[in-house]
Amino acid sequence: MISALDLILPKSRLKRALVPWQSLLRDWWREDAQVLIYIAKVVGACLLALWISLKFELEQPRTAMLTVAIVMQSRTGMVFAKSFYRLIGTIVGITASFVLVALFAQERVLFLSAMAIWIGFCTAGSMVFRNHQSYGFVLAGYTICIVGLPATITPELTFDIGMTRISEIMVGLVAATIVSDLIFPQRMWNMLLATVRRRFKDFSDLLASMPDSMSRQDHGAGAAALRFAGDVFDVENFRASTALENDASRAHRQRLSLLNAEFMAVSTSFHALEQLLRRQQRSSHPAVVHAIALAYKPLAAALQYDGRSVRTEVEAGAVLQGVRNAKASLPQRLAALRLELQEALSEDERLDFETGAELLQRFADELVAYAGTYAALTQQGHALDIKEAEEPPPSLGLHIDSWAVSLAGLRGALALGAMTCLWIFADWRSGIEAITLGVITSTLFATSPSPERTIRQFSLGALIGTVLLYIANFKLLPYAQGFTMLSLALIPGLAIAAWLTTRPATALVGAGTFIIFLLHIGFNSAYSASPVAFLNDAIADFIAIGLAASMYALIDLSNGRWSHQRLAAALRKQVVSACRDALPQHRVRFESRARALMQRAKGGRRIADAQDKELVDWLLSTLETGCAVIELREEMQSMKDEEALDALERSLDRIAGLYAKPDSASRVAALISIKETSALLNTIDMMFRIAPTQRRTILTILHALRSALLDDDSVLARKAPLPEVVHAA
Repeated sequence: MISALDLILPKSRLKRALVPWQSLLRDWWREDAQVLIYIAKVVGACLLALWISLKFELEQPRTAMLTVAIVMQSRTGMVFAKSFYRLIGTIVGITASFVLVALFAQERVLFLSAMAIWIGFCTAGSMVFRNHQSYGFVLAGYTICIVGLPATITPELTFDIGMTRISEIMVGLVAATIVSDLIFPQRMWNMLLATVRRRFKDFSDLLASMPDSMSRQDHGAGAAALRFAGDVFDVENFRASTALENDASRAHRQRLSLLNAEFMAVSTSFHALEQLLRRQQRSSHPAVVHAIALAYKPLAAALQYDGRSVRTEVEAGAVLQGVRNAKASLPQRLAALRLELQEALSEDERLDFETGAELLQRFADELVAYAGTYAALTQQGHALDIKEAEEPPPSLGLHIDSWAVSLAGLRGALALGAMTCLWIFADWRSGIEAITLGVITSTLFATSPSPERTIRQFSLGALIGTVLLYIANFKLLPYAQGFTMLSLALIPGLAIAAWLTTRPATALVGAGTFIIFLLHIGFNSAYSASPVAFLNDAIADFIAIGLAASMYALIDLSNGRWSHQRLAAALRKQVVSACRDALPQHRVRFESRARALMQRAKGGRRIADAQDKELVDWLLSTLETGCAVIELREEMQSMKDEEALDALERSLDRIAGLYAKPDSASRVAALISIKETSALLNTIDMMFRIAPTQRRTILTILHALRSALLDDDSVLARKAPLPEVVHAA
């Protein structure tokens, strides 16, 4: 039967007419609709927490709503993870409050001094750990203000206050997790897979472009290194969040950790190979560069799927055998090239070729391992590969800058001390609220790469929250009768704050709006707004934020030449540790510590000025030299010749001295030591005392180190220039 629509518009034309609308609808659902859903989920979870709190007659329903606002995220796994650490931090903070009140309830100076020490400890802890663990320390810090300070006024009610607060927080956590998991859930696992896929594709694109990029100056190595460093920690953070979300993430937990470790290894090896080829090209060794590039191209080509880069783990599985075949045939290709170039190369060029071949072989091994683990993500069930079960990957390294951590702790303690002095000496009615907000801002943003900018955005949010609070408290709430009217009075403020948090540029503005709006909303179990209290609290809020901003300006750990110098020194110290620390040393931990330093320093900032670019250069130098040193020390473990070991130890000590204090004399000493050690290993006597394979491996590592130290474009050349006579030699 033909419909009227078919007579007016044929089906083919109808389908063509609907295509733009379908595409538009998909784009709207993927972007704008998700924002609206998130806002609805935040508002709904807040109202659910409010209803439960009122139903159970809890003292401060706004605490439950504030808990929802703090832990609510767009992804369900992140809500679970943040809720878990908020609960842990709250329990620890309440326990600390009980202990301090029990010990010093009658002596406020001792109580506040002990509280300042606790705040300083928690602020320092938030600097040491990452992400949700860091947030747990922040919670443990400012919870003591929420529970401990009111308890000093009525110490006999300490336990009741603590239990009431944790009950309200539990209500908020339950409401947030239920709404996030049941209403249009956005799984963290999907975001994790998208990140892993994008990283593999970007790396495949980089591999494909490498032979062509040899002919031009490299401007993207630093950007790629920073992006890949961020990806490593993004995957690790997402992996931790997804562990609470579903069975698939738990089944792949160890495999994802292995994937991260293998990616760090293969990306560092690729960078070392690329830099070596660039140096060889600048040294007028085009035959060597051309030969290594010929041996390399089949590996990069094997990662292509239908003429493009691999996009999913399924496609990676399809090309995996080709990558393995390219790796298996690599020794034959290198042997053929070695035979072809045998007569044409000088002794130095031959060593360049062997060094490049060794790096290429290592890169191929690591590439096959990385591609295989990535392709294994398609496997279902809980069974792990034998490789994974027998040898779990080492955990990511954790770098602790004791000086910066101590200063951050001191800053948090000073902020509390200044606010408590103002509270005590001025007999300030809103002192507790000011102290609480001051501690929140002093600890919550301690790990921010740019605390001053963060505070400015938070202050704007506080101003917006104050305006919304005034409208809600004095224009809407007085006329709210019943839960429905109460909800309608709160929805505008909640929706505006939630909308602000959906955009990265205004997320901190939204956080400030939420905290101020819900911290002082004009009702507990009954309406209690007062113009005098509102004005006092508003003044207290901005004094607290201003004091926190002053503390961040006074003790600034993020900007300035001092911070850059300390970060560069910390990166160089990783190489010193690789040379001198006791064995065994895990390359994964070394790489992750170095990358973590840059990741924390960069944060959300764009690497722009000359000092930032210098830090990127130090990161690349640290990774290249440090990984070569670790590989060299692993080879030395099986050596028996004392004379060769002593020479290698001297070379390592000179390299450590160069990175501990980069100057011309140290650089010359390191180069001379490496040259002397290489000459010793090339003597006829050593050819019989050391296994040929091991001797060749050690010589190529030494040559790679010497090439890196001689590089005129490296950061070492700028900090420790060689005298002309030495450079010519």
